[in-house]
Amino acid sequence: METAEIIKRDEACHLAWAGNKAPHVVMQNDLNALALVDELVSRTYRLPRSALHAGTRCRKSVAFARQVAMYLCHVCLSYPLKDIAEYYQRDRTTVAYACRVVEDRREEEETELLINSLESALETMMLVTPLTRMRAR
Repeated sequence: METAEIIKRDEACHLAWAGNKAPHVVMQNDLNALALVDELVSRTYRLPRSALHAGTRCRKSVAFARQVAMYLCHVCLSYPLKDIAEYYQRDRTTVAYACRVVEDRREEEETELLINSLESALETMMLVTPLTRMRAR
């Protein structure tokens, strides 16, 4: 059977049906949390948010910024790789690779300090922003 995807936008959530599978629900708050990560990373790396969602790999610096964003979504917000991949229009294995790259680069002192700062900033923003919430595991 051919898998058809129907996306219905509602004020509260986005539903995506895939064939006979149960609907995948992305709450509006979840989209706000992901957008918050985008904003934080794009400002830190001085890139437009659109660069994080570009269809190509782009420059090395842009690719690493995107990998950091994916890493923060997974590690700090506890999003599943599949959801992050969908948001950035990438494959789940690409997100897993991004997390490994960032973990490896954390051995460099400068990168470790930057990632720690981003994690702290994101944690603080999630606490003070009423439209977002930490995802339960």
